[in-house]
Amino acid sequence: MGILVMSDSHGLVREVEQVVKRHSVDRIFHCGDFCVDHTRPPFSGMKLVRGNCDTTKAVATEALSKWRDLTILQTHGHLFGVKSSLLRLHYRAEETGANVVLFGHSHLPVCGVERGILFVNPGSLQMPRGFDVPTYALIEQNEASAEKVEVSVTFYDVRGNLVTQLGGNYSLRR
Repeated sequence: MGILVMSDSHGLVREVEQVVKRHSVDRIFHCGDFCVDHTRPPFSGMKLVRGNCDTTKAVATEALSKWRDLTILQTHGHLFGVKSSLLRLHYRAEETGANVVLFGHSHLPVCGVERGILFVNPGSLQMPRGFDVPTYALIEQNEASAEKVEVSVTFYDVRGNLVTQLGGNYSLRR
């Protein structure tokens, strides 16, 4: 089992429900701009953060979670300038001790490791940018030792087809 990560669904409900039903996971993270009532299913069962297009103040703009051997920093990204650089987000990850950062905002799917920290932007389910299809991601922990955690990241299109150009296997710091 793993964690499902999506972002920038901008009012989509049926498509989000389909994605959620498609995968059996431990947790579901939405990185903001859900743009619907956060108390309605399937959003009510997700770990949400507020994006720049979300109006509710009941949802925080940042969250820190533990899952297995991962410390996950989740944010939308607009408060960290992710469209121009991940540097401020990297500093925040260092401050919080996160080894995984989940973010959205740019609608551009991103996956990579910098100094032992995994950065994942699952892309957008509604309006992809810089990529041909709407995407989301699945993260699984494969192994862990005292020094590192091995994870795999798999991207899918909105219909559940594997997107082989994105994702891979990564070694993270503890």
